[in-house]
Amino acid sequence: MSELYFAYGSNMKPRRFRRHCPRSQVLGRARLPSYRLDFTRYSTGFKGGVADIVPDADSEVWGVLSRVEESDLASLDEYEGVPVGYRRERVTVLDDGGQEHLAVTYVANRTGRFTPSKTYLDIILEGAREHGLPPDYVRRLAQIKTV
Repeated sequence: MSELYFAYGSNMKPRRFRRHCPRSQVLGRARLPSYRLDFTRYSTGFKGGVADIVPDADSEVWGVLSRVEESDLASLDEYEGVPVGYRRERVTVLDDGGQEHLAVTYVANRTGRFTPSKTYLDIILEGAREHGLPPDYVRRLAQIKTV
């Protein structure tokens, strides 16, 4: 059985994502309206904040929509630290044609607001560029302050 998955952070980078979801099929870019990207958990591995989506009526988060197998989601759960670090939630995203899709994504169990490391932000930027996310969105990502 498979599900749709919306990646908006480091899992947008294909090589990283394939490590956990080898049977996945990328469907294309998508956007999540009424949310903004934030960094609300601290990662000792990355030595900075890690990505989260936070409700915000005036914003949108771009990312990648994929079809993944249930066993791959189990692997992602482990990688994302479910249920301590993140939890799975369903969100409605829009593809480039404006069609709605119900997808699983990971939302952080927030512990504060943190500045991401340059290494971590670079991973997000590489994924955003590789998937052709809108140039304005990529520019905004590139302007995020790092430690």
